[in-house]
Amino acid sequence: MRVFVRLLVALAFPLAACSGPPARGTGGLRGGAPEPPPPPAPDPPQQPAPAATPAAGVRWRLVHHETFDTPFQEPAAWTEDTYGPASPYHVDAFDDDGAFFITRAGETFRQGLRRFRSFRKSFSYGEGGWLTVELYGRDSDRDGVPETGGRFEAAGGKARLVSARHYDGAILRSTRPLPARYRVEVTVSNIDFGGPREGRWRHGGKVNGYDGDELADPWRFSNESTTPLSATFGNGVYFLCITDYARPAPHNNVLIHHHRKVVMDTDNNFGDTGPWSAVWDPATGRPEQDGARYVSMIWLRGDAFGSPWNGNRFTSYTPGGWQDGPIFVDKYLDREAYVFTVERDGRGYAMSAAGTFHHGGRTTYAARRGFREPPVTWHYNQRPDEYEAPRHNETVTFGETFETWPEGSAYPDHFFFGDPHINYYEGTAEFDDLKLYLPEEEGAPEGLP
Repeated sequence: MRVFVRLLVALAFPLAACSGPPARGTGGLRGGAPEPPPPPAPDPPQQPAPAATPAAGVRWRLVHHETFDTPFQEPAAWTEDTYGPASPYHVDAFDDDGAFFITRAGETFRQGLRRFRSFRKSFSYGEGGWLTVELYGRDSDRDGVPETGGRFEAAGGKARLVSARHYDGAILRSTRPLPARYRVEVTVSNIDFGGPREGRWRHGGKVNGYDGDELADPWRFSNESTTPLSATFGNGVYFLCITDYARPAPHNNVLIHHHRKVVMDTDNNFGDTGPWSAVWDPATGRPEQDGARYVSMIWLRGDAFGSPWNGNRFTSYTPGGWQDGPIFVDKYLDREAYVFTVERDGRGYAMSAAGTFHHGGRTTYAARRGFREPPVTWHYNQRPDEYEAPRHNETVTFGETFETWPEGSAYPDHFFFGDPHINYYEGTAEFDDLKLYLPEEEGAPEGLP
C-alpha cells in the first residue's frame, strides 16, 4: 500500500475566500421537471479542480494519506445486531428498534422488524488502524446469512463502494474522534447512485437506480399511515460528513439525519409533485427546482430540534449566498472526479467542493461558518466548556423523553463517507486520496499516529 506520511506546511487564504463572501439569498423556488443532465464526460475522467486552500493562520501537517492500494481485509463472518441498549450500535430513541418508531407504529413496526435479521461487520484499515469500515447486511429470509451486504473493494487504487440492494449499508469512518482542529479531504469519482438519463428517471430497466419495488421499511412511514414508503424516490451517497456520536455506522435514515453536524452529499429525488430540492442557477440568479445530481454543502442548524422524521433544518451554501433549506450549490457530472474538504479550525467549520460542475464548470465552491454564527451549528461542541450561551436546549418526547442539547453535553467529531442508510440508496461510487491534516504544532491524538 502506498501510504504517504509527510510534513506539509500550508499557510494560505481562508477556505471561504475561494468563492467570495456569501450573502443571504432571497430567490424563490420555481416549478418544473428536472432538466436532462449534460452528456457524459469522455473517458478517462478529468482531474478534479484543486481543493480549497487551508485556513489562514493555521500551519498544517499531513499525518495520513490513504490511497487504497491494499485490499480490504473484510472478515468472512457477519455478526448479528440484536438491538437494544446492550448493542454496541445503540444510540438513542431513533435506533433501528427505537422507541420513536414503536410509539408511532406499535405492533405494525415490531412485526416489520421481526421479518428480517440485521448483521454487521466492523474492521480497521489503513496505517495504524486509523480508519474503520462499518458494513450492514439484511437477512431477509432469516436463515442467518444476509443475502447481500454493503462493502468496499480496493480497485485500481480506489475504495469502490458497492451497495447492491437498498438494504445494504457501508461507510468508512475515522476510528478515533477527531481533535479540535483538523482538515480532512477525499476525492470522489464514478458516482452512480440513481438519477435520470436524458430527462427520464426510468432507464436501463431501473427506476432512479432501483428495480422499482423497493420499500424504505420498516422505518420510513408517515404520521398518517404505518404503510412503508417507497424507497425509489430518493437515491444518493454521502461524499463527506461530520457526525456527533461515538460510533458512526449504517442505520435507518431517520437516525442518521439527527446526528449530522455538517455534510456534503447527494440525493437524486423525484415525486408526483416534482423534486423536493432545488439547485442555484447562476444563469437565472435564483434556485431552480431540480432533483438530479445535486451537490450539497450544508451546516445543520442548532437553534431548534427540527422534524422527528427529517432531523434539523439546515443552512446551505450556494453561489447566490446562504440559503435556508434544500437549495444546493451545483450538480455533479457523470464520470467526473471531485475533491471534498471539511476543515475545523476551533471556531467554525469550513467546507469545499472542487471539480467540474454542471453550472459552474471547473471551479471550487468554498465557505465557512463560525460555530455560533446565527443560526448556530448543531452540536458543534466537542467538550462541555465549548458550549456557550445562547444555548438551544429543548425537552422533547419521541417515544422517550430527552434533552436535545443540555448544558454539560459534548459531541465528538467523526468523519465518514459512503452509504449510511439501511433503507435507502443503491449503487456504486469510488473514493481516493483520503488525507488528514492536523495543526503543525499539535501531536496526533490517540489512535491517529
